[in-house]
Amino acid sequence: MSALALCLLWTLATAAQPAPTPPVGSLEPAQQEELTLLFHGTLQLGQALNGVYRATEAQLTEAGRNLGLYGHTLRLLGQEISRGRDAAQELRASLLDTQAHADRQSHVVWALMGHVQRQKREIAEQQHRLQKIQERLHTAALPA
Repeated sequence: MSALALCLLWTLATAAQPAPTPPVGSLEPAQQEELTLLFHGTLQLGQALNGVYRATEAQLTEAGRNLGLYGHTLRLLGQEISRGRDAAQELRASLLDTQAHADRQSHVVWALMGHVQRQKREIAEQQHRLQKIQERLHTAALPA
């Protein structure tokens, strides 16, 4: 029985004692029955308190176990979050590198487009000159 239940039992027993009592043999049957009922009630109360104590102890044990599981789960989640942060940092670094590379490529493409347009103009001018040369040759080759 728990210490609390024993203390309560002792307190009830001492409080239940009637005022100065004559020798035990001289108690009236009603008083003896009341005393028996009081001790029986005290015993039942002690047993009930013991049951409550054991149930509470079991609940506290279960709560402690659950807290341990929650703590373990939180540690695992913390590790996952840390790995996720590391992966996010690597991804950011990779994206920045890919952006710097894309920017360089974009500049190269822009420069090449300028060269292509210039070459198209030059080709168009050369074709125009070639056409004029062909016309002059054709005109020179015609019989007069």
